[in-house]
Amino acid sequence: MGEDWVRRQLDYERKRQELIDFLESKDNAIMALATCDGDRVLTRTILTVGSGLDIYFFTWGPSRKCAQIRKNPRVALCKDSVQIEGVAEILGGLFDEANREYTNLLRSKFPEAIEHWKDRPGMVLVRVTPTAAVVGGSAGQEPQLEFLDLEGKTAYAERWAYHE
Repeated sequence: MGEDWVRRQLDYERKRQELIDFLESKDNAIMALATCDGDRVLTRTILTVGSGLDIYFFTWGPSRKCAQIRKNPRVALCKDSVQIEGVAEILGGLFDEANREYTNLLRSKFPEAIEHWKDRPGMVLVRVTPTAAVVGGSAGQEPQLEFLDLEGKTAYAERWAYHE
């Protein structure tokens, strides 16, 4: 970039749409999910679909991840250089009528996964509503992090890993 800068504003709507495009891409369907309860943090990979900003995945209801979500719904997801913070909500059974739209979205993108788990009892649908995202990248030769505050509706970039 040439000039000295530490923080600069970004176009919030453009960055928000870039995040939606990222979430809705089948290429980004496998993400790492971190959940926490007290001093116990667990991370595992999950299969996701995006619908707008919302992220959906299914899992076994009695799992450790669901137990942690019930105690602390704040979660984090990561794929490559994209980090997302959000709030998870267990929506009920994967095949409940109320969840049909999102189960069908999962089925349309990943029919083999739904087929594999359809007869297993206790499968639930989980929605993560993102509150913030951080994307690593560069502006020219300058390493930067792009921050997207979805609650405050702001976006900005900060330099990182630079030398004075």
